Amino acid sequence: MYSPAPALLPVFRSDAQARILAALLLDPSREVSIADLAGLAGIRPPNALREVNRLIGAGLLKDRRVGRARLVSADVSSPYHQPLVAILARSFGPVLVIRDELAAVAGIDKALIFGSWAARFLGHGGPQPRDVDVLVIGEPPGRDLRRANARMEDDLHIPVQITTIGAAEWVAADSEFLRDVQAKPSITLDLTGSSDRQ
Repeated sequence: MYSPAPALLPVFRSDAQARILAALLLDPSREVSIADLAGLAGIRPPNALREVNRLIGAGLLKDRRVGRARLVSADVSSPYHQPLVAILARSFGPVLVIRDELAAVAGIDKALIFGSWAARFLGHGGPQPRDVDVLVIGEPPGRDLRRANARMEDDLHIPVQITTIGAAEWVAADSEFLRDVQAKPSITLDLTGSSDRQ
C-alpha cells in the first residue's frame, strides 16, 4: 500500500517512513519487531519490511535476530541520528499528540508541557525524560481527560502525567509548585493548532 509523504513534514519519503523513524529514534532504547512497526506505521508488514530495509541501508536503523524474530532499533552511531531526532521530536512527538488530544476535551482554558521533557525539547541538557508532565488549566470533565490521557500514552509509549488546576489558581500562583512551573522552561500548547515555547 502506498503511503504519501506526511503533510506535517513532507521531507520524509512517506508517512510510514516518518512514523517508523519517530517510533525508534525518539526512544533509542526501544527494539521493535517488523510486525509491531507495521502496526505503528499503519501499513502491512511487507511494506514495513521494505521501509526498514531502506532505513538500515541508509545507516539510520539497525537490526538483530533473537530466535526467529528480527528486532529493529535506532542506530545512534549514525551522524544523522541527533539531527533527525530534533526534526522528529518537533514534528511527530508529544507536543502534537498532547495538543491534539487536549484540543478535543471541553473545559480547558490553557495547557502546557513542563518538566524534563519540555526542558530537553527546548535544548536544555539533562538525562533522558521518563515521562511527560502536562499542566491543564481549567475545569475539564475528569472522565474525558482520563480517556485522552490513556490515548496519549498509547500513542507516545511514554507516561503522561497530567496535573489539573483552576484558572484562578494559575493566576495566583500561591504554591511553590506553580511558581516553579511558571519560572522554568515550558511549552504552552495552543489548542487551536500551534505551540509556543517559553
